[in-house]
Amino acid sequence: MTTPKAILLGLTFIAVAIASIPYSNNVVTPALASGHIQKVAICNEWGTDCISVAQKDNGMNYLATFGWND
Repeated sequence: MTTPKAILLGLTFIAVAIASIPYSNNVVTPALASGHIQKVAICNEWGTDCISVAQKDNGMNYLATFGWND
């Protein structure tokens, strides 16, 4: 297969994938939220040390693992 044919074949696959997006709901059922807010805690196996959201000096939030020991 020559390079131009390979490129054309690849672009064809991409076009078919994009065109099939509206029909994908018939194949795979969409995942829907349960309608209420859920909270997830990431903790150690004993539930004593958990990850929390901390803020840096520049105002950016990050996940902090205070108290976690290896």
